[in-house]
Amino acid sequence: MRILLSVAVLLLQSGAALWVSADERPAIRNAENGDGLPAGMRGFNGMLVGEIRTRDAETGRFSVLVQAVPRVWRNSQAEDPGSVVGRTVEISGVFGRFLDVLVVTRPGDTVEFECKHDGERLVFPGELLRKVAPYDPADYPTLPEGFRGFQGRVVADIVKKDPETFELILNVQQVESVGDDNSAREPKSIEGRNLMLAGFWNRKDAYHELKPGSRVLVGMTHIGVRSEHLTVTDNPRVLAADARMEMKADAARVNLHEDGGLPAELRGFRGMLVGRVVEKDPEAGSFSVIVDAIPRVWKNNQARNPRAFAGTTVHIAGISGRLIDTLVTTRKGETLEFGAFHDGGSTMRVVEELRKVSPVKPGDYPSLPDAFRGFRGALQAKVVSKGQERWDLIVEVTQVQESAEGSTAENAQAVIGQRIMLAGFWNRKELYSQFEAGETIGCTVEHPHPLTDHLVVLNDVNRLGRDQADR
Repeated sequence: MRILLSVAVLLLQSGAALWVSADERPAIRNAENGDGLPAGMRGFNGMLVGEIRTRDAETGRFSVLVQAVPRVWRNSQAEDPGSVVGRTVEISGVFGRFLDVLVVTRPGDTVEFECKHDGERLVFPGELLRKVAPYDPADYPTLPEGFRGFQGRVVADIVKKDPETFELILNVQQVESVGDDNSAREPKSIEGRNLMLAGFWNRKDAYHELKPGSRVLVGMTHIGVRSEHLTVTDNPRVLAADARMEMKADAARVNLHEDGGLPAELRGFRGMLVGRVVEKDPEAGSFSVIVDAIPRVWKNNQARNPRAFAGTTVHIAGISGRLIDTLVTTRKGETLEFGAFHDGGSTMRVVEELRKVSPVKPGDYPSLPDAFRGFRGALQAKVVSKGQERWDLIVEVTQVQESAEGSTAENAQAVIGQRIMLAGFWNRKELYSQFEAGETIGCTVEHPHPLTDHLVVLNDVNRLGRDQADR
């Protein structure tokens, strides 16, 4: 017995883990605290879901019992991300508005968040941290091994939507076709099973039209073979809809006017609004803002004059669920940004996000020259500032390199010397993190809607240094 105790002491002093059974694994501390993460998690980059154990908003740290690994980014180097499931890990580096999530979170709550292993510890890079419903395996389906690497089209029923992350849970009825780039050994192994489909960030219009219960034909590809999600490759085509499976809208309803009316020029608005809070009542799920900016108008917008929102007081009601947390931590005078979608009647749905942002200052949301609207082509511009929360840039255009086929701008040169907003960097996060104010970039862009003041970057984005604008 004395020998066994001595061995145990030596093991503990050396940092080795002891446990009675596989079901009683101890909490794993990150390398900075002495115990490494599971070897298969080193180099991880992706999303985790877990139950809060401890949290400290002052230091920006929290620990979770990991219950699922729903997404693994393409640049992740982890060999076995699933090895962290069932372990308790610590996450550091939470900052900004995400600290509000820690404030309203309690031990036992479930959170979904992005994290990255920086070589020493798991850190929060600033993409997503939110409270979610208690863990249910059905919300995080895993793929059959024989289906990994799939590329093709499937017929599937929509089981669930997540408007914040633009994901779908699908129940696959049939593998309709297999593409040339497919590497799955057994594509049909997914039939009858659920999968998570993501990548609708640049297909928002199509996503908002989809309803749980509908049967769709959709193309997809499995980019990261260690991830449990697939990426959409074309807009789903609705084949049939079952009204019995229609679900109540998850999003809150936004009442724009106390009398229930909506001016004709604002009817059918779909986009983003930013405004200062003048009233709030978390218990009633309501608040009011004075609109300071209309940063984005989406492709399916039908409002004739979205700019008419500016300076008006918007009354919001029907807020529920996780959105209430934002109201709890928001004070009068602070600024909120939210996606608004008017689909008839006197109400709008908050379809994308409700979040606190910095007060609006001149230059935060620049307007495009009218003669430049409809532009598609290549620009060269100097970075002025970054909007980390929205993955966008404010840039000053120094050169219009060329107009591409399909451009309808009357005078593309009208934008030279003007500041504009560039969006669409959500799938170029590593490159985006390297941008610095003052440097020059080259990019191809398009103007997605005649009434919006933002441009979307397309395929080519290049850092050119700090002296290109003068050449």
